[in-house]
Amino acid sequence: MTITPLTHATYDKFTAGPGLVLANFWSTSCGPCLRFRRIYQAAAREIPEAAFGEAEVEMQQLLVKDLAVTTIPTLLIHRDGELIYRDPTPRPESGTFSTIPDAPRSLDVMYRQEEFLNFVRSL
Repeated sequence: MTITPLTHATYDKFTAGPGLVLANFWSTSCGPCLRFRRIYQAAAREIPEAAFGEAEVEMQQLLVKDLAVTTIPTLLIHRDGELIYRDPTPRPESGTFSTIPDAPRSLDVMYRQEEFLNFVRSL
């Protein structure tokens, strides 16, 4: 399992890579973040064909600001350099940003490991 630490300097290159790329934004002081992080780590072990990265928001404030991450945990998914999923979005009234038909809200699957794994595998 490899989860790449993401920084302001590395994020664009990491997410521009080929294939499926996931980025998790979390905090050590956030209970839901820590719970989801265990599931995210399991997904990184079980789905080695995808690239997994993460940024701890207190340590990466410039990246968080540039990406308008206002809620944690936040999950962004890219495919071949294109953002295809972001939940939650910076503006709650806009719902989930997704180009994936019938994509679940991350809050609906983030605590259920098998459902999260199935969602990522379906991409």
